[in-house]
Amino acid sequence: MGRATFDNFPDKFLSIEFPSVAQIPIFLEIDVYDDVQSFSLTNKSNNIGFGTDVSNNEKDIREFITETGSYEIEINTQSDGVLIKDIEIEDVRTTLIFNKIDFDFELRRVDDEGNRISNTATENLAETFVSTDNIRILFFQLEHYDLQNDGNTCGDIVWEVEGVTEDDGTVTEQNNGEEDVYEFIPNPINRPNQTGNGSRQPNTPIEYTVNCTILGLKRSFELEQDGKSVLRQEYIDYGTNWQPTRSEIFADDGDWNTGNYSNNGDFNVDAANYPYDSGYIAARGQNRFQEIWDQLLINYGNFCEQAGINNNGLTVNSSYRNPQRNNAVGSVLINSNHTIGHAMDVSLVGQRTSQRWNFLHNAGEQINGVNAICEIGPTQVSCDNPNVSHVHLAW
Repeated sequence: MGRATFDNFPDKFLSIEFPSVAQIPIFLEIDVYDDVQSFSLTNKSNNIGFGTDVSNNEKDIREFITETGSYEIEINTQSDGVLIKDIEIEDVRTTLIFNKIDFDFELRRVDDEGNRISNTATENLAETFVSTDNIRILFFQLEHYDLQNDGNTCGDIVWEVEGVTEDDGTVTEQNNGEEDVYEFIPNPINRPNQTGNGSRQPNTPIEYTVNCTILGLKRSFELEQDGKSVLRQEYIDYGTNWQPTRSEIFADDGDWNTGNYSNNGDFNVDAANYPYDSGYIAARGQNRFQEIWDQLLINYGNFCEQAGINNNGLTVNSSYRNPQRNNAVGSVLINSNHTIGHAMDVSLVGQRTSQRWNFLHNAGEQINGVNAICEIGPTQVSCDNPNVSHVHLAW
């Protein structure tokens, strides 16, 4: 208690009550980019600590600590971002104030030259990948925000990546010297290959989540193989000589697809939980199936007409086969012409005579770049053999 007097009125005074020193709170401000949900505080001298919830970005910790010194604080924020830093508490009568700074960023996928990889109307190019890709994710500050103006740098960024399933494995990080770009190569495990029995069902897509956190603000980027990449991944898993690019994966309605990837409507009946358009085939260079089939029908029809015999038509036994299905049907040729989209096996409809087999063989040979072989199963035979099962066309 104290009092103040006035020079002109010495008999008058004003009573003043000063607060006790013990009642003066100590405020320690910590900058974050997001609302704080909770934090833990650990005394670095004895490794004793506590955890507590936070409301309104403020917490009085006088009831939790009994000594001053160096502490490590782990702050959990609304976005699930975690900020860990060392602080110095100089008075036990301390209230932590989490000072929320206005800042925001997003994650973008970029190529080796730093150009953004964007989605198109039909493909999620930014999100899809295969395991041989070098993936680069860019920390991009949104317009009007500047990390350095807040006294921070990209060195404060914490990058993490995790597979969605155990078989997605880990990743091999690439040291590119860029703090704002996280670069890695996927490293999935337990991938199906030629040592197994193959499959008539599609493989599960590989998926990763890339997390980026800076001072408690967390953003995530999802990477998930689409139907084209699931098919391309089979060739990588099998170690084939030819591995298709995205431009060598073609939409297919089931006419040439005799592998896992039948047309999407039928496929989803068998595997309703698989969310990818599965109507694809792979073909090295270009897809010639329809062109060759159309010309084959014309050539064969001409032979039948010239010979004066009925044309009962042709049917395709097998055309494109993806590596998993090729393995499942018993083929030991992982580099088969069927798997590169350059072969079809064609049979006669109706009466099977050596004359008709020879017509079919010669009809194939007349097509530019096509080699025709009469076969019984996988074995080459003369077209006059009574047990011919099909004509194998390769190009």
